[in-house]
Formats: sequence, structure tokens, C-alpha cells
Amino acid sequence: MSLKGSTLVIFAAFFYGINVVISKTAYSHGANAMFVLAMRFLIASVLLWLYSIFTGSRKKVRASAEQLKILLIIGGIVYAGFSMFYYNSINYIPVSLASVIFYLYPVIVNLFMIWVLKERMVYKQLAALIMATAGCALMVWSPVSHFNMFGILLAFGACLSFSAYLILLGSKFAEKLKEMDSLTVTTYITSAASVTLLAAALATDSFDVNVTPKGWMAILASAFFSTFLSNLLFFTGIRETGSSKASILSTFEPVVSVALGVVLLREILTLSQYTGIAMIILAVLIINMLKPEESTSE
Repeated sequence: MSLKGSTLVIFAAFFYGINVVISKTAYSHGANAMFVLAMRFLIASVLLWLYSIFTGSRKKVRASAEQLKILLIIGGIVYAGFSMFYYNSINYIPVSLASVIFYLYPVIVNLFMIWVLKERMVYKQLAALIMATAGCALMVWSPVSHFNMFGILLAFGACLSFSAYLILLGSKFAEKLKEMDSLTVTTYITSAASVTLLAAALATDSFDVNVTPKGWMAILASAFFSTFLSNLLFFTGIRETGSSKASILSTFEPVVSVALGVVLLREILTLSQYTGIAMIILAVLIINMLKPEESTSE
């Protein structure tokens, strides 16, 4: 397994993880979820296009009609769907419950790879999968006083959408994208998602620019760190690690979120949450210690 690829995915998970605190800051200064999503992806798309143009030739950012179709489906439907499902689910159910449901995606991705694509999974990878999933459950679980079925369905929608997103990126469906530069793929998918999210914000009358300066700063930080930079790192890393292993490494994201919650939001962790964090870190170490012959699919 590529150390470079796993390191990139972990760094991407870190920058995804800080978005929880950033988004909460934006919400507390006049922004709503759909507006933050629309502006976050729109700004990130502009940054990605500028970066693409200034770091490569024009030929690199070109996409054939077939490639464009694939990119629009993955970005405009699947990735945008995941974002809308997840960030709206926490309006109806506690973040802990939404996280427990969403972080079932490594199970779905790996089971799909094993049963449908017949990918070989060694015992160490299976152990890491079980450990990471159990760690997520321990880390984010807390007593819930009420259940909103609509919110639960939205969280499951986010879980399934993100699973589909990871699976499609590593499948034959996206095989033609391998001919493209990873930065170009990132740029098109983010742009496609931004169009969908902007349309959704306008359609739901959620496009409200009356946000305080601090709110706008939070939106800009979300766009740069948790979208532009994190997507760039993740798309590059997933080509080195594969979808199933990347999904396990990505469970480092809630570790970051919880740590920031303790430091910045002064949240108190229980013994079970500390145990969950330790299990996720151990799972990441196991994945990184896999030998090349052990991480090769048949």
C-alpha cells in the first residue's frame, strides 16, 4: 500500500474534519446549511479552476463528452447529494446520531468490494474495518432523547451517497477518468456539485447573503480548507490506495472533529469516546502497515 497515498487521504480527512467547527461558526453568524454549501463549493470551484490554469496546460483541463458525462453524474448528483443529505440531517437529529449512521459507509464500501467486485480482503484489512467502524460508533455515540425519522433517512441517504461516490471513483464506470489529471477530475466534480447546490439553494429560497463578516470568513475557510485543499488531497490519494482502503483511512475525520470539539468548543469526552479514538488510530496504522502483496486485489 502506498504510504504517500494513505498520507494524502489522512490529511484530506483532517481538513474535512475541521469543517464541523467552521460550519458551526458560519451558522452562528447568519448563514444556513444550503447557503454555506452552495457558496463553499462555488468558491472552491473557482479556486480549483484558477489553480488548474496556472499550474498546467489548457489541454490538461479538457474533458471529452464521455468523460464530462461521468463527471457530471459523480459530482452533480452523487457528491452533491451526499452533501445535501448530511448537512440537512443535522437539522433534524443530533450530530452524534447522524455521524453514527454516516460513518457506516466503510462497511458498505468494503462489503460491496468483496461481494460484488470480488475484491480480496486480508485479515488485517478486515480487522481494521471492524476496528474503525466500532471506533466511530464508540466515539460519536451519545444518548438521544428523540428520533426524527426524516432526519434518520437523510443521514442514511448521506451514507449511501458517499458510499456510491467512493465506489464509482474506483470502478470501471469512472475508468476513462484515469486518463485525466487528478486535479482536473477534482475541479470538474467540485464544479458540478456547486451547480447542483446553488440551484438547490435558490429553489428552496435558502440563498440569503445577509451573513456577518465572521460568517463570510467561516464560509471562505470552509471553501479553501475543507473543499479545495481536502478534495485535491483526497482525489490524489484515492488513486494510490483504492476505494476500500481510502474509506477506512477516512474514518480519521471524526477524530479531528471530536478533538476540535474538546479544544475549541469545550466538549467533554467520555472513556468510551477516548477508546473509539484509539481504535480508529490503530486501524489507520494497520492499513498503513499492509505489505504490497497483502493489499493487492485479485
